[in-house]
Amino acid sequence: MARIERLPPPEPNPVRSPPVPVRGELETRIGTLDARVHVPASPVRSVVICHPHPLYGGSMHSPVPLAIAKTLADRAADRVAWARFDFRGVGASAGTYDDGRGEVDDARAVVAHLRAAAPGVPMTLCGHSFGSWVALRAAGLESGIDRVLLVAPSTRFFQFRDDAFAFTGAKFIFLGDRDEFCDLDEGRELAKRLGADLRIFEGFDHHFTKSRRAMAEAAVPVVAPEVE
Repeated sequence: MARIERLPPPEPNPVRSPPVPVRGELETRIGTLDARVHVPASPVRSVVICHPHPLYGGSMHSPVPLAIAKTLADRAADRVAWARFDFRGVGASAGTYDDGRGEVDDARAVVAHLRAAAPGVPMTLCGHSFGSWVALRAAGLESGIDRVLLVAPSTRFFQFRDDAFAFTGAKFIFLGDRDEFCDLDEGRELAKRLGADLRIFEGFDHHFTKSRRAMAEAAVPVVAPEVE
């Protein structure tokens, strides 16, 4: 897999994945954000899922966040609450891209909504690529979050410093050994700096196209350890 050092200029109207329903989710407005939320009667854990880069077609319907939501629905719908959502300027969410600053605020708004919907349970933040960077930074600004999963963090394009190190809970990184935006040495260095547990997926690229279901099956016990 070729190593990519610079992202191309984004398209004015990037192609996004079509909307895909997930069993048990309800279409929800969280302030100005469009979201899909599932809350069972007696949740033991809640999970906020952040999508990849908005300027490059990322949305809550992108394959990685969608795979995680679908697998939660299959394996933990009666025990886990979750929310996936579109960052500002994506889909029906109002606003414009804000270089990660406003997107952290978006994630925090979803955290507040899910905390109110499923009070008193531990919470996980997870995200894919750009979304992993946002999730980690948002977690450092919130209480009640005990773990973060970073799926394919793009170390060459997002600075993991300052507020990225504020979160002191459990941290996990999933990385394919063919990731175009973060090679194994970069992933190991990031894991060391963050104090994160690193899992390498052999034969997988940045988008986990080999088997997103396999990635999501591995993610469920990380984001929701109560399920196992």
